Amino acid sequence: MHLRRAANLPALALALGLTLAAATGCAEQVKGSAVADTNAAPDPADDRTSTSKKPPASTSATKPADPTAQKPANVKITTKKKAAGLETCGVLKAADIESATGAKSSADGGCIHTTTDPSAVITQMVTVPDVADGEGEKKQIEIGGNTAWQVSNGKEDCQVTVMLTDDPNVITPAFSVSVLAIEDLDTCPIALKLATEGFNRIPNA
Repeated sequence: MHLRRAANLPALALALGLTLAAATGCAEQVKGSAVADTNAAPDPADDRTSTSKKPPASTSATKPADPTAQKPANVKITTKKKAAGLETCGVLKAADIESATGAKSSADGGCIHTTTDPSAVITQMVTVPDVADGEGEKKQIEIGGNTAWQVSNGKEDCQVTVMLTDDPNVITPAFSVSVLAIEDLDTCPIALKLATEGFNRIPNA
């Protein structure tokens, strides 16, 4: 019995050596980088993953708004005025404000005039015509043959805006006067008078 086991020992050693050699050879064969088989069928799981992904956000720049798109349509221009290069707030002077209101103005040629006896706040500016789209009762009128708008919020708050030109290249093609009464004052006649005065003073184009 013992002799039979001893006789089998060389055979076992040889089999063990062949197994180790085969294992070593396999280990050496797997060295290197794996390459995907381009002919392999796609994995359905990959399709599910790809369909759940959101498309990339667009990186294209947003087109800037066209400033001429803000200008109202159907504008009538009988007298084209110079609208480029004007002093934004210097069209009306203190004497004009005092003549229209019968009050004393605290400024000379600024954007904002405050008056006393009666008290009011008057704003003048060369601007864009969309200021006429504010809240309130709006009425389309003409000043010097040009389209204008009167927008009022009651007797104490009125704005008159008149178009100076219909040139699409002009950024600020309108002149606007706003009158806000602190004391009892009928503001729309004053705003209309001042807007007309400013319009007449601006040179023709």
